[in-house]
Amino acid sequence: MSDDFNLDDFNFEDMDLSALEAELNSIELEDIDLSGEPGVAHLDTSVEPIKNPLHKTVMIVDDDAGTLRNIKSLLEGKYNVAVANNGVKALEVMAMEQPDIVLLDYEMPRMNGPEMMRALRMKPEFADIPIIFLTGVNDRAQITAALALHPDGYLLKPVNREKLLTTIGDVLSKK
Repeated sequence: MSDDFNLDDFNFEDMDLSALEAELNSIELEDIDLSGEPGVAHLDTSVEPIKNPLHKTVMIVDDDAGTLRNIKSLLEGKYNVAVANNGVKALEVMAMEQPDIVLLDYEMPRMNGPEMMRALRMKPEFADIPIIFLTGVNDRAQITAALALHPDGYLLKPVNREKLLTTIGDVLSKK
């Protein structure tokens, strides 16, 4: 029996799309690797990211898949975008490719924003990468604690596209 996938083997007219939708909705965020970039598959099955060499690279680190998708869609076309759903994954991705700026969620499991920022500042290869904190909490104590770490910027979620682009542009121009 062949393991080859063939679309002709499927009867799409009889397919239960509601069952497929329910299956897709049941997938947990942790089961999805969000660090990949769109790319072109090669014969050796590796993926080479499609990047515009004229664009800066923005790394978005957030544990909320909706926020990742939203911010990525706001930046695509103007920046190359890399994503990670937690600080640990972000450090793995950054070891392969150094972004020009990091948009960092303040509150995340495994490694929160302040912990990731401290980890980046301790590594010489990442120490100078600008960091903009993102948070959905506008608590004065949290904002004060975040600003005490001296990030290059601070934005409240949900992020306005113009404010996001202006803040990134301002931070990158100072770099």
